[in-house]
Amino acid sequence: MFRFKLETVKTYFDIRAQQGRRLLPDKNTAGGLEGYIEYQKAASLMKEENVKNVLDIGCNRGSVEFLFHADYPQKAEKTFIEGIDISEYAIKLANDLNLPNCNFNVCDGTKLPYPSESFDLVILVAVIEHVVDKMALLLEIHRVLRPSGKLFLTTNNPQCLSLKANLVMWSIVKTLLRKQKYEVDDFISNKNLIAILTDAGFESESDRLYFWPHLYIYFWHWSLIPLLPPKLLYLYQKACVKLLAQKQLPEWLDKRCKCTLRGILTKK
Repeated sequence: MFRFKLETVKTYFDIRAQQGRRLLPDKNTAGGLEGYIEYQKAASLMKEENVKNVLDIGCNRGSVEFLFHADYPQKAEKTFIEGIDISEYAIKLANDLNLPNCNFNVCDGTKLPYPSESFDLVILVAVIEHVVDKMALLLEIHRVLRPSGKLFLTTNNPQCLSLKANLVMWSIVKTLLRKQKYEVDDFISNKNLIAILTDAGFESESDRLYFWPHLYIYFWHWSLIPLLPPKLLYLYQKACVKLLAQKQLPEWLDKRCKCTLRGILTKK
């Protein structure tokens, strides 16, 4: 039995889109650095020469596409991107960007409205934890990818100590404020995610992006235990990103450094 309903997810993200959010996360803050690096990585994959057709699932207001056009304007002229999202309001904002070669449409991902083997790359950034039927979506992604096509996937890792602390703290705050109305998160462990990816027909994870050891309780841009103000926490995060680049870490540390699973997977 699924933990939440598709309509609940739609309502939640419609509300978030109408409340407004930054087009790009602020890379100079503790709360924005991680998201910006994810978008940056997605854009860098889109610039590869053999990538001509891209599908961005959960594109929201077109953030990745905006960054791609800003950073790689020449490649953007010959790359065609389909962006889909469950939120009608987010898609309206994406279309308002008027980005060339970008087509944004409302779609819940249950059935992708594209022919088989249509795309060289599929982007799935911080989306699968909000998907009701994860395997159904992965099978659809496998179908629309061309042979040896790539899937760039990121999702929250519940094995991370920080995330567990965040969830507990956020649950308490929402209960106290009586705003616990929408249940839209269903996090999946690295082990289980890799298992369903394999079953869906994808090769093993590669090109991991490490961030920082999450051995602290983090809330509203502050590290509460140990107590660190936002600026010091940001400097700590930035130093870890540089230090851990291109490293292969042991499993016990790997689980703590990956607040999310970030991997490039290949269609078998």
